[in-house]
Amino acid sequence: MRGIQIVIMIIIMTGRKERVIKEIREVFSPGAERPANVAKEHSALYLRACKIFGSWRIALEASGVDYESSRNNKKWTRQRIMSEIKSLSTKDASLRPSVLRKNGMTSLVSAADYHFGSWKKAVESSGVEYGFARRKKERRAEMTAQSESWCAEK
Repeated sequence: MRGIQIVIMIIIMTGRKERVIKEIREVFSPGAERPANVAKEHSALYLRACKIFGSWRIALEASGVDYESSRNNKKWTRQRIMSEIKSLSTKDASLRPSVLRKNGMTSLVSAADYHFGSWKKAVESSGVEYGFARRKKERRAEMTAQSESWCAEK
């Protein structure tokens, strides 16, 4: 009886592997829009592939998909980080790390912390003034002074 159960399990697992491979090929077929985050957009497929193959990378390789070319998150370099910061600065976009994280640029802030030691050092290395935090404190001090003078007048 135990031998029959093992044979049945092998047949089931083989069928599952083939279905996962077929689905992966469909997701990464030429002309198909690449998912930004496979684990989120195709979570059931991602989990099944990891369970059956042991990792997403092995599942992709079994499907004939090159793992590195399938990745959307390319590695950050110091030069790429500085270029992105300069670009954001010229667009007058906020350089506050909290705003960048909220806008989906967590990888930029994290890479800057890793490569430069801090976000501030990365911004300064890019030749952009890191003054937004100081300006906020100055504005707060002005507001406090204005409210105190307003209260004193009454």
